[in-house]
Amino acid sequence: MKTKPLFMLLSLLALTICCDSESSVDSNNNPDSFNLLFINDNATDIILTPILTWQPAIDSDDDTVSYQLLIDKIDDLSGNEAPSTVLQSNINTNTVTLTSPLMAGTAYKWCVIATDGRGGSRKSSSVFSFTTAQEGSQTNLPPNMFSLLSPGFGATNVSLDPQLSWQAATDPDNDPVFYDIYFGESSPDNFIGQTQNTSFQVNQLSEDTEYLWYVLAKDIAGNVRSSSTFSFTTCDGNPGPISLLSSEVMQNRDGFAGHQMVNYNGKLWILGGLVISPDVNGETNEVWTSDDNGETWELIKPNSPGSTECFVASDEHQAVVFNNEIWVIEGNRNTVRKSTDGITWEFVSFSGAVADNTHYLPRNQHQCAVLNGRLYIVGGSGKSDVWSTDGSLNSENEVTWVQNKPNDNSAFSGRNGHQLIAFEGELFLIGGTTGNTRLNDVWASSDGSNWQEIVDSPFSERSEHSCIVDNSGVVPKIWLIGGDGINPNTGNTVASLNDIWYTEEGLFWEEYKPHIDDDSGDDEFTGRKESEAVLTDSGEILVSGGKKNTIFLNDIWKLDL
Repeated sequence: MKTKPLFMLLSLLALTICCDSESSVDSNNNPDSFNLLFINDNATDIILTPILTWQPAIDSDDDTVSYQLLIDKIDDLSGNEAPSTVLQSNINTNTVTLTSPLMAGTAYKWCVIATDGRGGSRKSSSVFSFTTAQEGSQTNLPPNMFSLLSPGFGATNVSLDPQLSWQAATDPDNDPVFYDIYFGESSPDNFIGQTQNTSFQVNQLSEDTEYLWYVLAKDIAGNVRSSSTFSFTTCDGNPGPISLLSSEVMQNRDGFAGHQMVNYNGKLWILGGLVISPDVNGETNEVWTSDDNGETWELIKPNSPGSTECFVASDEHQAVVFNNEIWVIEGNRNTVRKSTDGITWEFVSFSGAVADNTHYLPRNQHQCAVLNGRLYIVGGSGKSDVWSTDGSLNSENEVTWVQNKPNDNSAFSGRNGHQLIAFEGELFLIGGTTGNTRLNDVWASSDGSNWQEIVDSPFSERSEHSCIVDNSGVVPKIWLIGGDGINPNTGNTVASLNDIWYTEEGLFWEEYKPHIDDDSGDDEFTGRKESEAVLTDSGEILVSGGKKNTIFLNDIWKLDL
């Protein structure tokens, strides 16, 4: 009798349909090991047509991998027996939605087999079980609606290593929510990962290419909520996002931070800050200028500590161009100096008094911006008040400051180390710290009195970052650079950040450059806090100085836009 060939054939068939088996042929490697993801093991109250997801199985031979889904009722199995009924085969993605309902109130086991089309196969590393909801008894609701954030719909010039981000999808039953990310060029059909975070890093995209993506929010019961689909186009990849312009801004200085930088009267200006050097070591009021877009710098006013003829030496002041003059709103004071040449400084007298709330309290790490002919001061020293002046003089040659918002929690909370910029007819307040908590909120106001929180920002919480408005192009943008904040790669550790973001309307933020942990290379933009950014007359954005943790920097970088 010829029984041996028949026995071998039956054995081969058994290998292809049993979750306890895997096979390979000579000179062909099995797909790599992979795990089941969702529905979670031992989940209950599952809908009858759930979505099942597993990790992609990578094939070292670059063979195309497809999958078989095996499901059996636990009552039909004995002990630790694995399921062997093939419910679906030739699955080309690592997720599948059941179209035929399972039985209600029934316990199931499931697993997956990955095959490479050349006889190689690999079972999933585990077998999961779940129980469906009783007929008519399921009350578990899907996660609530949520929106994609970044890259925004139709975004262009996106980094080749973007971070995808979205709003959190809250669950009405307080179930844990998992997010499946789908991504692709012509269509977003490729499942690229699952996370419980609201961001996902994508790397090494092609240059000048349109991509589409969406996210599925799923709870442990198998309920699903889908986002809309966004598209974006990557940059051309050349040149890089930011390049070193000079490694020595200030001659004979080791580094500087907490300074101010403005573009005024055809020159760039650096004012004050904390300087480390053999002859100057501490807070300064020195002034440097550059007339070649930041490549070389000249010290025009040396440090003069204790002088009453200049602004107070500080690294917690503000400088703005206002009424065609440079105004320095001093740190740890409630006074102002102004100048047209950076050498001679005039004290700006003011009416009012702190005692009757007609002048602002002394403060540090405040922020200032000019909007519609008024100079605004916002926060600082843990405060949330807003003051402004139009700079006009009364009969006593004094300016008058008006309180636009009291120091309360009627809108944003009190803070330090935030950023304030004027953009498209509004003030934008971005991030900062309450002292114990770093923030990534964004608030807007057209008058300094009425504020509205406008966005769930995708960038991590931070303070002491820098922001600048670029209105040199067709579409104005706000740029956000670095800061002292939460490392987006870990989600819980603090770092001097080197990521760069921008927004074209103040609502949706795009990542221009991701944060990288190893920025030690000569061509790598070093993470930094207490740096400054400025827009040159030729439309270039420069970033100068700051600190990486406690190390002072003496460089200047240019965004390659």
